[in-house]
Amino acid sequence: MATLTTDPNLFQSLVRLSTEQRQLFELLLKKQGEDLAQFGIPKRTISELMPLSYSQEKIWTIAQLTPDSFVDNVPVAFHVSGELNLPVFEKSVNLLIERNEILRTTCKVRDRQPIQTLMPTFKPWVKTIDLSSFTREERLERAANRAKEIAQMPFDLSQDVLFRATVFCLGEQEFLMLLVTHQFAIDGLSVRFLLQELAILYKAILVGDRPSLPEPNIQYADFAVWQRQWFSDAIFEPQITYWKKQLSSVPSQLQLPIYQSRQFATLEAGCEKFEFSLTLSDKLRALCRQQGVTSFMAFVALFQIILHRCTLENDISIGTIISNRNRSEIEKVVGNFANNLLLRTTFSNDLNFGDVLAKVRETILDAYTYQDVPFQCLAESLKSLPQFQALLLVRDSTTAQNLALPDLQVQDFPVNLGVTRMELNLDITDSGKGSIFGKLEYKSALFEASTIKQILKNLQALLESVTENQDRKIADIVLPEAIDCSLYNENLQDKSTTAQISSKQVVAPTTEMEKELVAIWSEILGHPQVGIHNNFFELGGHSLLAVKLFAEMEKRFGKNLPLSTLFQAPTINQLADIVQRTEETVSWSPLVTIQAGDSKKLPLFCVHGAGFNVLIYRDVALNLGSDQPVYGLQARGLDGNRPVHLDFESIAADYIREVQSVQPEGPYMIGGLSNGGCIAFEMAQQLHAQGQEVILLALFDTYTPDAIALLPPLPRFLSSVNYLRQHMLPPYLLKVRSQPQILLSELQVALGAIGKVLRQSKAGTQALEREKKRALFSKVHTQKSSSMFADPEDISASSFLEQRLAQISQYILQRSSWSFLTPSTQLDEMDDVISTNLKNLEEIYSKGQETYNPQPYSGKVTVFKAGETPPGHQVDAKLGWSRIAQAGVEVYEIPGNHTSIMASPLLAEKLRLCIEKAVGS
Repeated sequence: MATLTTDPNLFQSLVRLSTEQRQLFELLLKKQGEDLAQFGIPKRTISELMPLSYSQEKIWTIAQLTPDSFVDNVPVAFHVSGELNLPVFEKSVNLLIERNEILRTTCKVRDRQPIQTLMPTFKPWVKTIDLSSFTREERLERAANRAKEIAQMPFDLSQDVLFRATVFCLGEQEFLMLLVTHQFAIDGLSVRFLLQELAILYKAILVGDRPSLPEPNIQYADFAVWQRQWFSDAIFEPQITYWKKQLSSVPSQLQLPIYQSRQFATLEAGCEKFEFSLTLSDKLRALCRQQGVTSFMAFVALFQIILHRCTLENDISIGTIISNRNRSEIEKVVGNFANNLLLRTTFSNDLNFGDVLAKVRETILDAYTYQDVPFQCLAESLKSLPQFQALLLVRDSTTAQNLALPDLQVQDFPVNLGVTRMELNLDITDSGKGSIFGKLEYKSALFEASTIKQILKNLQALLESVTENQDRKIADIVLPEAIDCSLYNENLQDKSTTAQISSKQVVAPTTEMEKELVAIWSEILGHPQVGIHNNFFELGGHSLLAVKLFAEMEKRFGKNLPLSTLFQAPTINQLADIVQRTEETVSWSPLVTIQAGDSKKLPLFCVHGAGFNVLIYRDVALNLGSDQPVYGLQARGLDGNRPVHLDFESIAADYIREVQSVQPEGPYMIGGLSNGGCIAFEMAQQLHAQGQEVILLALFDTYTPDAIALLPPLPRFLSSVNYLRQHMLPPYLLKVRSQPQILLSELQVALGAIGKVLRQSKAGTQALEREKKRALFSKVHTQKSSSMFADPEDISASSFLEQRLAQISQYILQRSSWSFLTPSTQLDEMDDVISTNLKNLEEIYSKGQETYNPQPYSGKVTVFKAGETPPGHQVDAKLGWSRIAQAGVEVYEIPGNHTSIMASPLLAEKLRLCIEKAVGS
């Protein structure tokens, strides 16, 4: 068998087998005492296209979205003392790039698929910058600043050599050496191998010897070809099955102690360094030996305990990066083999540190067993994964220890990019001797520096405690810093709004028009101070407030403007200019440019929801990134003219004509919220009938008529009370904490209302009938379920108790986030042109919804489902689309309710991945 292990012909025969045949072949080999893993990774043939590996594909996709980003650059820098031979160093770098193909590999797109291409010739980036004429202090400062600038220079993956070397000459025998590469080409271990190879090459060339480095048996592109040919979803299935079980019902997000909303977070990073004493470091190593664990396992347990204590959550997941080099051929190949792993631990009050360590050890060993499946494939298979918020890395050596240059002293020199994707990134170095040290990187827009210092102080105290007594219960360990997450998250949205307001100077109005608009905005938005440059949305503005704003403007100025004007003029200064142009005709086209984006990219077209305008898609567009074109389709009739189409089929055909005025041919990407999703669905049907391709149909919490059902009285009551406890009481209590004076008055109102329900007479039931008409699902989602909101007293078979339970459930529903009212009930108190238009549209669209019956669809449907379900109801897991979409339904669950999910960065993240997948297919 040994002669077969590197036979490319045999490998090609194996990859042509079906998954079942491969599994059978592997079973037969095992019966003969052989292992399929012995079959080596063959070298690619010259004619083979070189696809990207899974790791490269993820990095390349991100790079296309943010081509000017340097977040994936990997800089290392060294302070070098001694006689550094610069010509020899430059020649060593040339040979290093020549022997490692991945460093001179670029990425091109062929037939809409990214592939690796090898540079036939290349020009290495090796620069020398002489700073010796400055004073010593100036040299180091200038070198550090220039090094950071070079480290932050983006790589162009389509044409650049992925290795840059810069040497700053600080004196006759003093240098600063900067090496920069990119995650497309390397992982953590690759940095080590490159430095070791560079040292060997430098030493050999310096003394005139031939470098003793053997040629690599395979290159990274050989691995990428093998990975794509050998692995498939079916091959990954056993591993995916494990992860499905391991991450079942995992919380989507940790409630970390952040001080403002994540929607305002950038990649800018802060950093706090730390070092444990030698005594404490040795105590931890002794504990690890005693428990049979690695220091990595110990720090996973310690970090998770810290997060458990400061979030008060019992289900903690953190991320790490694994080398994934579990085959002998790739042990020392330069390239990115790394994979992300999620490590989950659940806590209870009776656990001690030894218990947690045992749980962590088992979790990590299992994760290593099932490490092959790429994280992005796992994310696609599981549909919903927790956010990768906190990352832990443990290194066993410093970077400088791998660059042993002859007759030179080499020390690490810190060069930070100043950016991070992680909210928290704990990076620890433990070489097995000496002190353990590290740094905690964090998103500076989310965390106060004092909070990070508190976390590190608690980490030190926890380590001291568990090394003294590992049997003490976690709950009993006293930590010096009390980090109350609830205080940080209290009124987070209000703080974000305040920050947005204060970030712009409140500029006073200068014209009469601006003065009037300031008065209107202040009243409607509830802000006493509004400047003419403040943004409507950043002040907390949303669709309903926009309706009220524009209605008041119509009354005062006699100008009926589209609500979509706010996309182009979101400030008073800009809006005043538009209002004053009374001689110009106002356009009321259904098609609205929400975000122009990059004209080379396929646009996303989004159909209005029950509010009939498209303001709700603003957050989606912003979160997708400024380069993604997004258009909205608002309802005809918002201007007061009667809609020309009264059924969903005709409305869809009308919207298609608008879409094709911008994009005449497919492939198309269409989405819609609520009943707008049904119109988007009908558009996809008609586009298919035209022979056009729809590569993405995104339905945002859109239900089919039979996707939701009312529970019987008792389960309905229990479901409603549970919803009250989980989703209504927490924000109310936070509000009470900040405004205690409202507690008594609101509590009296609530108790009085429930008492009234319980004492209801027939007249009370008639009042409930009026309330019933306000519920979302009675007109938008459940027209074909006539008993959905039937009067409790109209249910003849119900007992008196069941009627009262149903009434309480109804009361909770109508005061929950799911009872956001349809336009007519939201605007009952208003008597103006815009409000009247919305009420008319509601009546027309309700009839259209009642008569629309979605037919089987040959394509795939992607559903973004709200994590919260309406109290008292049972909802189909795929919102009813599995019976209609013949090519399958992909479901992403987004925390929040029917409308709040549209502002979620997680929705945009999942949507962006769907767009990338669709465009790349």
